Amino acid sequence: MHYHQNNKSSVQKNLAVSILLNTFIVIGEMIAGIFSNSLALISDALHNFGDLLSLILSLVAVRMSNWKATPNKTYGYIRAEIIVAFINSSALVVIGIYLIYEGVGRIISPERVTGIWIIITASLAFIANTISTFLLYKNSKDNLNAKAAYLHLFYDSVNSLLVIIAGILIYFYNWVILDPVFSILIGLFIIKSGWDVVLETINILNEGTPKEINSNEVTAFISSFPEVKQIHHLHIWSLSSKMYALSVHVVVDDQLISKGYLIIDQLEKALKEKFSIDHPTIQLEADLSREQNDVIKINPNFQSGE
Repeated sequence: MHYHQNNKSSVQKNLAVSILLNTFIVIGEMIAGIFSNSLALISDALHNFGDLLSLILSLVAVRMSNWKATPNKTYGYIRAEIIVAFINSSALVVIGIYLIYEGVGRIISPERVTGIWIIITASLAFIANTISTFLLYKNSKDNLNAKAAYLHLFYDSVNSLLVIIAGILIYFYNWVILDPVFSILIGLFIIKSGWDVVLETINILNEGTPKEINSNEVTAFISSFPEVKQIHHLHIWSLSSKMYALSVHVVVDDQLISKGYLIIDQLEKALKEKFSIDHPTIQLEADLSREQNDVIKINPNFQSGE
């Protein structure tokens, strides 16, 4: 729990710094775009403004995930980060499609571009986005919400770098066709990365088994314990990015409750260590087959459940 709290604090701090940097990017690109009459810079400013909103949503989601559980929200608001990650990654896909659309349009109808303004403004945007990307890189490994925000910023950095290259070639060689070509390539990469996160968040929201866990391996692992006769009704799902839950019915010999508790405790610790499952719910069932067979021998008309 202490690790999760420190991680969330780190995510909040890094998101706040990224929001501040992206605010300067949006304002700077918008002013430069208006001053130079550059539609490319204005479009990129609007693109970064969308990313800025996503970062703000991400910060709100992280703060919400720290809210305490209530009788009506027994797990608290830890799913807030998943919902926002879904929104952010979906926005990435939409942005990628828009960039491709704009790129195709500019190939068909090329527009005059002022190279020097592109170089200067894109360079400043690249520096700011690279700093933001670096800040969120470590958090993106353990937090799906931070991962979606990281992808936004990473591809913003790539976009800015390609725009710098395009600006240099446009300034010296007037190769205006590079601007839309690079936009289309960036759009394709954005769609691919955003779509991967969309699928991951949908799997979590639909209570799917986490991709890091193989349910067959879990079944075999639990069944390998000598006290376990059989298992059924196994369910594994994610509560948040790295918080996994499990419920299962485990059949054991009929015995004292205190001995059954020791089996549950042993299974919970083993599942935590091997599969990082934080919230296992294990329901024991007594194997009554021997007792029922004894009753059947005495009373052939006996039926289980009567």
